[in-house]
Amino acid sequence: MSDPKTDEDDGFLPPQRRADLAGHGDVEQRLRQMLTEGALSHGWIIAGSKGAGKATLAYRVARGLLDPSALKTPDSFDIDEEARVFRLVAGEAHPDLFVAQRAWDEKKSRYQTEISVEIIRNLTQFLNKTASDGGYRIAIIDIADDMNRNAANALLKALEEPPEKTLLLLLAEAPGRLIATIRSRCRRIDLRPASDEEVIAFVKREAGLGDKDASLIAAHAGGRPGHALLLAESDGAEAITLANAFLAGARKGEDISRVASALTSKAGEARWAIFKEIITRAISDAARNAAAGEAVAKPLNGASVQGLIEAHAVLDGLLGRGEALNLDRGQLIRAVAYDLHAALAADAA
Repeated sequence: MSDPKTDEDDGFLPPQRRADLAGHGDVEQRLRQMLTEGALSHGWIIAGSKGAGKATLAYRVARGLLDPSALKTPDSFDIDEEARVFRLVAGEAHPDLFVAQRAWDEKKSRYQTEISVEIIRNLTQFLNKTASDGGYRIAIIDIADDMNRNAANALLKALEEPPEKTLLLLLAEAPGRLIATIRSRCRRIDLRPASDEEVIAFVKREAGLGDKDASLIAAHAGGRPGHALLLAESDGAEAITLANAFLAGARKGEDISRVASALTSKAGEARWAIFKEIITRAISDAARNAAAGEAVAKPLNGASVQGLIEAHAVLDGLLGRGEALNLDRGQLIRAVAYDLHAALAADAA
């Protein structure tokens, strides 16, 4: 149920083909012990922000349960990439694994907005069949937040009366959006942010970054290895540098031509979305920290709560209107810088 693009189009391995997991060793060790003891519940919600590693963890658990004999250590779900179960899961060809996702709409060339009830009905029918080798049948719902109401209700029967040797792994970015009856019938794992050191090692290994760029990306990834890898593959280090230069220059009313030029060039297309996210989050975080009496990171340190709130409103409004009206990007960047300076001028040193 994926789109027609090849995995290589994204520039990095998708979760079903990834052998390692950055961080979350404590969670994996606990689940591994439950598997060994035969105490693994039939329904789990794996919760975490986008890029936290939910799908990678789910596929690792699935492989380990589908073929426990392939597990390499007693405290993890490490499996050799040449193992049969690994190759079948990586190729989306394992007969005892079902992955429920939003369907690809061929006519509109995009994913549907929800996981439909038909997909979940197919899932429940799959769970009621006998496993090919007498073992487990496993379903991953990625992302469970995307189920519409009818799909969620269709899933309840599988959770209320689970067939023998079945496991449901519900990946959720906002578990509170799941209906209460689903939440009450599943155990929950919350993936904590990985450490900067773990993220640095991960992007250095996966994207071949040097220490400086890897550290810069880790500092902005929020403990999300997947997001860090996306930044690494999208010229994120340069986008972060540009965002920091823009905020410093805009606050002081300095010339931001270099930033505008770097974001309007051909290479700037890949940096633009990251740039917008970084400056928006930086101002939002600064306002929240200032309101709580906590330290505000440079270059926004010393700004007042009111100034930061006004700056956030300016940013949100200008970027939204600029995108909607398809304004010249260079002009939009200069307008944002001008208005941010006006909002923060009273706080500038």
